[in-house]
Amino acid sequence: MDPTNRRIRKIDKDSQRFVAQALGHTNLTLSDYDMIHTVQHRPGITQEQLRQKYAQDKSTIARRAAKLEAGGYIERRPHPEDGRRKQLFVTEKGAAIRNAKVDAESFYYEWLTAELSQEELDVLRPLLNRLQLRSRDERRQEFVHLLKLYTDTHGGHSDT
Repeated sequence: MDPTNRRIRKIDKDSQRFVAQALGHTNLTLSDYDMIHTVQHRPGITQEQLRQKYAQDKSTIARRAAKLEAGGYIERRPHPEDGRRKQLFVTEKGAAIRNAKVDAESFYYEWLTAELSQEELDVLRPLLNRLQLRSRDERRQEFVHLLKLYTDTHGGHSDT
């Protein structure tokens, strides 16, 4: 792996570890925080929509939703048009833990960049912005182009 890519990944992992420790032992995984975040930004999202978004099987999403509901982080309500489907909504507790995660992440990155000079930050920020926008744009297109490139250059995907 390229040293730049490796360093970005290591910083991300360190940030995740810090957040987990800063928030205490909530028994929530990073995937759980991500689901809370998604539900907060898309109130009423269904479990099927989450399954598609995360490319996970139905039972995995159902178990995660049940765990978050049992913990008081989300509510599952019957869909008004189809009572068999469930819509998800974040509770006050869910919003609070999501906001605490964002706060802890911000704190970590402020600490991380505190020793950089203004000139260094002026160079770093536009570069990081370019990378983030490139990543965001591809994610919004569900990685169609990137997955094709990966498949073309790496010979496809194997389930084994």
